[in-house]
Amino acid sequence: MINKINYVAIAGDSGGHIFPAIRYINELSQIKNPKNILFITNNVGSEFCDQINNKNVNLCIINSRNKFLFILNITKYLIPLFIRNRKLILIGFGGFITTPVLYISKFFNIINSNKIYIHEQNYILGLANKINYFIADKVFTSFPSRKLNKKEIYVGNFFNSLDKDTEELNNNYINILLLGGSGGSIELNNILLSKLKNLDKELLNKVKLSVQIPINYFKKYQENYLKIIKNINFFKFNNNLDYTNYDLIISRSGSGSLNDILYCTDSVYFVPHLNSRDGHQSFNLDFYRKHSNFLEKLEILDLKKKTNPFYINSLINPFSINKIICYLTR
Repeated sequence: MINKINYVAIAGDSGGHIFPAIRYINELSQIKNPKNILFITNNVGSEFCDQINNKNVNLCIINSRNKFLFILNITKYLIPLFIRNRKLILIGFGGFITTPVLYISKFFNIINSNKIYIHEQNYILGLANKINYFIADKVFTSFPSRKLNKKEIYVGNFFNSLDKDTEELNNNYINILLLGGSGGSIELNNILLSKLKNLDKELLNKVKLSVQIPINYFKKYQENYLKIIKNINFFKFNNNLDYTNYDLIISRSGSGSLNDILYCTDSVYFVPHLNSRDGHQSFNLDFYRKHSNFLEKLEILDLKKKTNPFYINSLINPFSINKIICYLTR
């Protein structure tokens, strides 16, 4: 590492972990020297590093697809990092890569006096954070889901951005948006296709779709949709959409999707990813069932707006990341 490092953020594996880390880095680099900030991530995280606003932030991308290269890179990058820098403030946002980084930093605490923190976006701890919990000095939680112990600090649900890309929607149509998380969802696209096939042509002509398709299946699903409907646009991923004016949103129920969408609207049908390792999306959705309004059934109706166009959920804190920064830099 060329620069002296004071702050280290680690995240990988999915957008649900990576985007809060990037938001943290972007906010932190406004008040601290970005040359003293390091972001450690893996192959998945490398695809989103262009969202880091300040290009002076240090990046360490560790290949996690090849086990030999992973061990080699961990040794190559992390040992010099912890030898050269003292009193590091590290925060893990989830993903497998956080565990070796935080545990190696803990080992170097004999000489370094590093501080270790973790941030959990979901209702329950993910596997990496369950392991990291034992060595963390503090744990920042997003849900007021249980009685907090002395180690835990409730900061509220992460919110991606208040500055959204606004799409001009034609109010003559029923505007429907489909989202599948950072990787897209084959299941949700199949659900929507099956619903569209059952609509009569008159109603179908009133529908305008915006659909996220997984990268590896883009051409296939484009062709399938265009056989049924012509009023449609496709995209691979966009985590900065303005959800306010859609008549209906179909989405996964990862923490980021839940918070971003429910901050803007309750015209949404959530489908949890049932094959996730710990079922966290189902737990997230169960929590919001008790505290939020949302559609029980996926129906495409020939109606005008069904709900208040701007719905603010009191459980969502747009400044939760800022609260973490206040704690770490005080």
